[in-house]
Amino acid sequence: MKTVTDIMIHNVLHVKESDSIHHARMILKDKGIRHLPVVDDESGCFTGLLTQRSLLNHAFNIVEKFGLSGLEKRESRTAVKEIMSTESITVEPDAGLITVGELFITKKVSCLPVVKQGELKGIVTSVDFVKLALHLLK
Repeated sequence: MKTVTDIMIHNVLHVKESDSIHHARMILKDKGIRHLPVVDDESGCFTGLLTQRSLLNHAFNIVEKFGLSGLEKRESRTAVKEIMSTESITVEPDAGLITVGELFITKKVSCLPVVKQGELKGIVTSVDFVKLALHLLK
């Protein structure tokens, strides 16, 4: 039976809690991704997830309050820790793909960080799952 390890992205891009949200936004933009796992500055353990959606919501709030001209400056001064989600659903590397598929559907998430004993091992997204399905259908 295939496991998460078979389809996950192994060398996943991530940010530290203290990184600026401007830095995180640039990674998302430059790499064309929608999710960034967040790790603790000292231990390197997984602590949460930063999404394109949470960054957009934060940006809209800043622009609404302070105007567009203050966006980059405020993003540069705001740490990822302040807007990341700490309620992320995670899976272990040996999780079965049926379990992962069920989590995508029942929890309505589009990515699952892969974590073992607190250490970020990778990430699996709904796109990875669709790619697997297409491969199996060919």
